[in-house]
Amino acid sequence: MRSKWFLPAFLAAVLAPSAGGMIIDSSGNIIDWGITPFSQPNGSDIHSGSLWATIQNNYAPISYPGVGREPSPGVTRGGEQYDLEELYLRIQDHQVQLLVITSSAWSTQAWGNTVYLGDMFLTIDGQEFGIVTQQANAGLAQGAIYRLDSSGDTKGIQQQAGSYYNSTTLVANDYGPSATIPDIIGPWAVSGSIDPDQLLGTASMSWATYNYGGAENGTFILEYAFSGDLLGLLNPGDLTAQISWGCGNDVIRTDGPTVPVVPEPATVLLVAAGGTFVYLTSRRQRPIRGHWN
Repeated sequence: MRSKWFLPAFLAAVLAPSAGGMIIDSSGNIIDWGITPFSQPNGSDIHSGSLWATIQNNYAPISYPGVGREPSPGVTRGGEQYDLEELYLRIQDHQVQLLVITSSAWSTQAWGNTVYLGDMFLTIDGQEFGIVTQQANAGLAQGAIYRLDSSGDTKGIQQQAGSYYNSTTLVANDYGPSATIPDIIGPWAVSGSIDPDQLLGTASMSWATYNYGGAENGTFILEYAFSGDLLGLLNPGDLTAQISWGCGNDVIRTDGPTVPVVPEPATVLLVAAGGTFVYLTSRRQRPIRGHWN
């Protein structure tokens, strides 16, 4: 009897869903994505079909003063706590899915303050959207998707001791000309005072933690998933995703594919019917060639 139940029990243990419903196997492979964090070359951008990814383990796209291009205040001095390691983006059957790999779950302590993982921000042809990561950021519902119409719809990085909120030093970065760290980070959270009419829908969220060994024990894995129709993704557009920690010490960003126009069946029928009508009308109005009696 024991052997009869051994395999189901073993599989249940190995493929057990973590908090939020994400399933990871005994090797740390994220089943639904077919991805094992820390297995890809570091510092790489991956474009494969509908999957786009940025791999930046222990690397920050901002050259921090006195630290350089690694999570401030340096990997060996605590920066690993706020290390955004990998970001994945894919679009499948009009569903947008984002996967974030980071070194801490939800929040961590720094300089006597709590630092929060930020909201997810998307930009499509210049229009910005925000997905609420956690209620603690601004009191909004987790997973809520908002259209961002003005700078007042977002909050900058956390204003507290140890953050880069008041930084005025121009620093080199991977995204353009030198700018201050708050400028490079951009929005960190959706504002709690945003107009409720800008709410577009809700993303489902799944998460898990996994020990990948050494400094990567306790790695936090977070997934957002939602219908692209909420953002008008039936229209062409370059999609950029970005997330940062609230103290401004790390940011990760990836660019997604141009989304093709896929006509709905009803639209195809309507266009076909219109074309047929125009054709028949033109034939009816065409002069009849012959001789008058």
